[in-house]
Amino acid sequence: MLPGKAKMQFESIPQAVEGFQVEKLDGEIILLHPLRNIIIYSNQSAALIWQLCDGLRSVETIIEILSAAYPEAREQIRADVPATLQTLIRQGAIEAV
Repeated sequence: MLPGKAKMQFESIPQAVEGFQVEKLDGEIILLHPLRNIIIYSNQSAALIWQLCDGLRSVETIIEILSAAYPEAREQIRADVPATLQTLIRQGAIEAV
């Protein structure tokens, strides 16, 4: 399947693409891949989701971790995590394994 076309299911296991790192630049959070010259502007939530993509955790597990940390936002997290992962796939920062 072509990059960016894979749909994240709850059982999917996302993995951060090697070479990316989280940086703060002028108060903004970015995902940076220096060798590929890619800069992805991010918010704190998306950067946290990206950091949880270790190739071992499923989408469902990432949702559970974030829901435990932020129980008042449980429903929003369940909707936002898959959408954020799809965006990160399109941007080349994660891939499904």
